[in-house]
Amino acid sequence: MNMMHRRRTGFSLIELLVTVSILGLLISILVPSLKSARDQARTVVCGTQLRTLAQGWVMYADENQDIALPARMPGFASGGLSNPENLYEVSNGIKYRPRWPVLMQGQVGVPALNRPKDDRNRQNYNNDAYICPTVSRWTDERNAAYGYNYQFLGSHRRSGSEFRNLPVPTSRIRKASGTISITDSNGSAASFPTRERLDYLNEDREERRRGNYGWLIDPPRLRSGSSRAGGPGSRRSAPDARHRGKANAAFADGHVVDMTLQDMGYGVRQDGSVVDSGLGAHNRLFSGTGRDKSPP
Repeated sequence: MNMMHRRRTGFSLIELLVTVSILGLLISILVPSLKSARDQARTVVCGTQLRTLAQGWVMYADENQDIALPARMPGFASGGLSNPENLYEVSNGIKYRPRWPVLMQGQVGVPALNRPKDDRNRQNYNNDAYICPTVSRWTDERNAAYGYNYQFLGSHRRSGSEFRNLPVPTSRIRKASGTISITDSNGSAASFPTRERLDYLNEDREERRRGNYGWLIDPPRLRSGSSRAGGPGSRRSAPDARHRGKANAAFADGHVVDMTLQDMGYGVRQDGSVVDSGLGAHNRLFSGTGRDKSPP
């Protein structure tokens, strides 16, 4: 008697396991590649944003009698928020002592703050142009993703009754192509070993937190009496090598380069902490002259 043979369908257990293994291998190969491509894309976007900010920096000086952008408008000791002399007009309103991104938002072309407030010391940025895509939660204008070379380009701090370095005519910047103006910032966390740093927290003040006082960048070499981003007695700030071991840095002539902290002139210990001096620290890319000058 002839018998009909059933045709086998589906996978055997062994075939299924082999297929799963192959898929797992492919995923393990593709995921690092996708992550690398994503990181590279973020680096490019960040660099493009910094280039736009650097061009805004140049335009600000062109429209303000060749005076470099100050880190922040001066504050008067008496009154604080209640003193009308601490209120300044920006491109889209009145702001209490505006910081550098808000001061030049008209030149950049997009507002850092959609609604500047005259009764608040700090707000969150509203436009991605001022926020690095790698750290997209760093929106606080004080604990910011991008920091400014304030000590050499326009310090609002005082020594006694005199400003440390304000105003700064652009004629004083002898080497624009060799002067960093804005860079990815790690804030005061940079002075701590990498393993001791805390995650970012909006509007926090803990010095170990990444991004704390990130809106200002201290130059690589500091003296014992130098100002610090966080004020007297605080920790130093420094760039953040968040882009595969490098930080994007914008220069005073508008170009942007990704660099290691050591290439910028910072002294970095093996544990990742940035020192105030020594370990090759120099200010040649911050001073405006190409020389290793001490901060004002």
